[in-house]
Amino acid sequence: MMDSMMKWAGRAVALVALSASSACVAEADLVVAGNGPTGVLTTRWSIAGAFNDRLCADYYADKMELVIVDAGGSEVARAYQSCEQFEMSVELPTGSYSADATLIGYDDAPVSTTLTLQPFRIVRDTEIFVDTDFPTSSLLTVR
Repeated sequence: MMDSMMKWAGRAVALVALSASSACVAEADLVVAGNGPTGVLTTRWSIAGAFNDRLCADYYADKMELVIVDAGGSEVARAYQSCEQFEMSVELPTGSYSADATLIGYDDAPVSTTLTLQPFRIVRDTEIFVDTDFPTSSLLTVR
């Protein structure tokens, strides 16, 4: 039990924004060195310019995968959120990051190309918003 507690001691949990219809929490393997200052990245995604949950089903998208990389190129978090939520928030240590977003299907295979979000900087006790759209040209499945 102590090993399990120690293993989780250095991890942070991705906080997922609550929608009016449901509350979901996605977990990210985010290793945090010490108890340093953090901020929050909130990303919203749309499909073909729309926030329509039917499009998730039409393109067989089950969830959105967000892979966050620090300025040195090391992966610091991998978080997932239901496609229909169209939003997720991840707590990160202060610093500069980039991230890749991919829609994942029910069989855990990608159903979109990977989109690179604009680089962002996390500042102590603040929330940064980075949005992206999966255009129809990025979708690998036929509607």
